[in-house]
Amino acid sequence: MKDIALLPRPNAGDTLIPPEQPLEMPDQDFATAFRDHTAPQAKPQRQVALWRLIAFSPAMIATAGLSLVMHGWFAKDGFMGLEVLLLVLIAFNFFWISFSVSTVLLGLFRLWRRQLGQHISGPDTAEAMKVALLVPVHNEDPASVCANARTMLDDLYAWGGQHDYAMFILSDTRDDRIGALEQHHVEVLQTTLPPGIRLYYRRRAQNTGRKAGNIADWVRRWGAGYEAMLVLDADSLMTGRAIAELADALARDPGAGLIQSFPQLIEARSVFGRMQQFANGVYGLAMAEGLAAWVGSDGNYWGHNAILRTRAFAACAGLPPLRRLFGGATQIMSHDFVEAGPGGACVSCPGSKAPTRRRHKP
Repeated sequence: MKDIALLPRPNAGDTLIPPEQPLEMPDQDFATAFRDHTAPQAKPQRQVALWRLIAFSPAMIATAGLSLVMHGWFAKDGFMGLEVLLLVLIAFNFFWISFSVSTVLLGLFRLWRRQLGQHISGPDTAEAMKVALLVPVHNEDPASVCANARTMLDDLYAWGGQHDYAMFILSDTRDDRIGALEQHHVEVLQTTLPPGIRLYYRRRAQNTGRKAGNIADWVRRWGAGYEAMLVLDADSLMTGRAIAELADALARDPGAGLIQSFPQLIEARSVFGRMQQFANGVYGLAMAEGLAAWVGSDGNYWGHNAILRTRAFAACAGLPPLRRLFGGATQIMSHDFVEAGPGGACVSCPGSKAPTRRRHKP
């Protein structure tokens, strides 16, 4: 087992939450350009244009060929409006399918090249960081949430590493009965955790902003105390190795603001879910590897199972309410694509399933 820093165990008199360490998270002004002056200069991306050419060209050529053939069939007796619409839909769907195939083939090529030892990784040294594991919950089954938390924390302790971890279960639960069960399960779990791993629980009185507001509330109250935060879903389950390697990868690259892991579907119950799980297991890794190759600095944040640099996130991800067409304002319900605005380079790390890496904007 690797060395891990030993911390004092919480005693019975400790509260469920640590002392606050506030971090400013201002709302952004989308009318002005954003610059994070604390971010290091981004390194020029290599081969991204080549990967994009390799991924897009076969799909575009195949779609153009199919469109010409279909156009010949439809044009025999003249075009109708319905035929034009049908041709456009066929071309769009065929391009989507063929582009997915070319992305998978690109991923397979990169995986094969890595097996030959041609993949160049980053530096081996990384400074220790304080990492918060954030688990937002909203009327979830407390037993399942705490079972997943216990599994991750135990595996993280067994894996070890140099980083200092703390897990926060951030509750937006509206049902008081479920809220009481959440607190009870966390209190029981706290007494059985191994030394060096800490678990906290906070329940908001008002769930303003939903999940995005839940994360923002944690950033504003405790964000200054942690260099990085790993955002999970209520049903997320990550190995200790994956968590440690994400933290190591972020620590090795000062210019990275976000590293997105490749999530895999597990325990699907419906027929459609089982089909998705099977497909994810067959070619999901190759798809993620190919996506990481051509996306470059323009990929989107999937919203969970990703590690983020806390201060970079606070500096650029404070989002104001949306203005409605007929007046008033509403909260953004899903920040995933909007928060991806800072962008970044995409690379693959052994063991962490082709994570996508987002850089600060210098």
